[in-house]
Amino acid sequence: MEAIKNKLSLHKAGNVLEVGTGTGEFIPTLLNIFNGIDQIIGVDMDPNSVLQAKNTYIDNTKLEFIVMNAERLGYGDNTFDTVCISNALHHTPLESKVLNEMKRVLKSNGLFFINELFCDNQNEAQISHVMYHHFSSEIDRRLGIYHRQTYTKQEILDLINHRGIRIESIYEHNELKKCVRSKQDIYLVSKACRKHIERTKDFFDHIDFKKRGKKLLNG
Repeated sequence: MEAIKNKLSLHKAGNVLEVGTGTGEFIPTLLNIFNGIDQIIGVDMDPNSVLQAKNTYIDNTKLEFIVMNAERLGYGDNTFDTVCISNALHHTPLESKVLNEMKRVLKSNGLFFINELFCDNQNEAQISHVMYHHFSSEIDRRLGIYHRQTYTKQEILDLINHRGIRIESIYEHNELKKCVRSKQDIYLVSKACRKHIERTKDFFDHIDFKKRGKKLLNG
């Protein structure tokens, strides 16, 4: 993370737009790695997530959260100094206009910041996370929610290049933990996995999903 912070220290973040902000989980990272933030506007299509983000950061006057379709951003060309999207590319169909819209509202000398998980060349703990993500994304797709499996690193680079976004720097960040199987992590993942299993209760192959979920829990 320090390497990213050092690189970004040369850029005044100014007015920042975060697309797919969800409940605002990436906001602390943005506040940590960027200098000179005037304002961060987080947009998301889910009203419940936006409401939760507003409540979480209610005391920070630099933050604003808005329900908005990122394929039709309600801002003029060249509005923002910085645009960013975190772990949301795999929630965005390939034909989506989201990246094009982000590029449109970004100033010509602005910074386009993309943070995305990828599935190849992972260690044991990361592979477990990839398997869990693929399990949950399959359930979402069966329920009509667009959520593709995790991209490979090259697929992400190809996607960015295809949109005409210039790649200046690439960093890989691995969150360092004293214990990758801490009781807290195991509890949170187990709780989430059980919720996903419950979501399959009306599937004709619910038993198969239940077995797969239990295998992840015991992995």
